[in-house]
Amino acid sequence: MAYKILIPEMVSQTGYQFLIDQGYEVTMGVDSSEENLIHIIGEYDGLLARNARYPRAVIEAGKKLKVIGRHGTGVDNVDVKAAQELGIWVVNAPTANINAVAEQTIAFMMALCCEVVQCDRMTRQGDWIFRDGISKRRSELAGKTLALVGLGRIGTLVAQKASLGLGMRVIAYDPYARSCPPNVELCGDLPQLLAQADYLSLHTPATAETCGMMNRETFAQMKPTAFFIDCARGELYEEQALCEALRTHQIAGAAIDVYHEEPPTAENPLFSLDNVIVSQHNAAHSIESVDQMAYDAAVGIHQILTGQTPDFPVNHPENPRI
Repeated sequence: MAYKILIPEMVSQTGYQFLIDQGYEVTMGVDSSEENLIHIIGEYDGLLARNARYPRAVIEAGKKLKVIGRHGTGVDNVDVKAAQELGIWVVNAPTANINAVAEQTIAFMMALCCEVVQCDRMTRQGDWIFRDGISKRRSELAGKTLALVGLGRIGTLVAQKASLGLGMRVIAYDPYARSCPPNVELCGDLPQLLAQADYLSLHTPATAETCGMMNRETFAQMKPTAFFIDCARGELYEEQALCEALRTHQIAGAAIDVYHEEPPTAENPLFSLDNVIVSQHNAAHSIESVDQMAYDAAVGIHQILTGQTPDFPVNHPENPRI
């Protein structure tokens, strides 16, 4: 009998078709509420997870579950500890969206530098005088310092694009970095990094150590001409502290793709500020990356179910169910 795979939320056909081609019985597109998942997950051997939450209660209900494939990099919506204890593999797709996120980070920097959003708005309003002030505010990216928090796959690619493509100086803070690219200078601590940043970009997971790392104290350590960018996780910055830093011009501006609450409400205070660019947690989304995330997650599921060593394991169960 073929293994059964559940894909609660819709994914690219590349992942779905791969599983079908391997002979699995696949169900895609169901109610992904916790209550419904607990009700149905017991009959499935594999799970391809996107954005829905998979707490311990859901995972424990998966009596036959052997592997969870995460559509993307972050696994903060999956109780990996529970999976580990129950002998369930968790795999992910950490390389699928790195270029998409890196490109949006660069796009954010260029938009902030060139005041693209403000120019668009003023031009549509017929304000041709706005251009006269740009030369008093705009400073080119070449020669400026890009500070990265996190030097993993995405941070390293951002560094490459910024240094080789834009002529920026790149510095980074990452106490866990195993190596440093030749185009990057490592900083010994976060305050040292913040004090030098013209552009600060976060590329680190949300952990007990990093959540809230950008707060009133750390924003105060930045230059008033500096810009803050977050395409990683909303938990990394304190929203009130960021809004205060933007309102008081403690920093020059920000570009934000991620929020504490997603989707954010219309009353989110960031939306009332004209020195911040906002997007919809879409930095990782491109035609290419969405295809690759689905495919890599599906391949990881197949590797576990066929006894292979997974390319991208998140955990290593001591007593796996398979």
